[in-house]
Amino acid sequence: CTTFERARRYAGMPDDRTLFLLVRLARGADAAAVRQAIQDRLTHVDVLTTGQFARQQAIYWMFETGAGVSVLIAALLGLVVGVLVVAQTIYASTMDHLREYGTLKAMGAANRYLYGVILRQAVISAAIGYTVGMGISLVVATVRQQTTTAILLPGWILAALFVLTLLMCSLASIVSINKVT
Repeated sequence: CTTFERARRYAGMPDDRTLFLLVRLARGADAAAVRQAIQDRLTHVDVLTTGQFARQQAIYWMFETGAGVSVLIAALLGLVVGVLVVAQTIYASTMDHLREYGTLKAMGAANRYLYGVILRQAVISAAIGYTVGMGISLVVATVRQQTTTAILLPGWILAALFVLTLLMCSLASIVSINKVT
């Protein structure tokens, strides 16, 4: 801890400039009330809680810099390529076994049963791909924790990516379903 003036001198900031001030509250203090009291006294500044500051920074880095836009474009490209690769893989497998599907159809198998077989293949592909991809991602994230640019993978992102992977693979199987029926 230090005084405001000492911090400004250490950072080499002019007397009329300040970038950020961090306020640590005493135990039991009401963050919203303290925030409002500071905002009432300092009208020409933004007074943000930790959550508000984190949200503001996330929006800045994701949408107002080239880095965030690049990540979003790469993610979208990865999604499109993933759908195409899975669709091609399942389609090739379906084409290799088209006679077997025809035999099942001739024996009276309902289209619903054939859909289920192809969707199960898609789900198995999704599970294998997710497991391998997340394994690599978790290793990279663990290594990056020791650097200045840590990669955070909270549980909700892992779950959302699993659902997205299942959805992507299921949608990719539609091409094969259409061919079989």
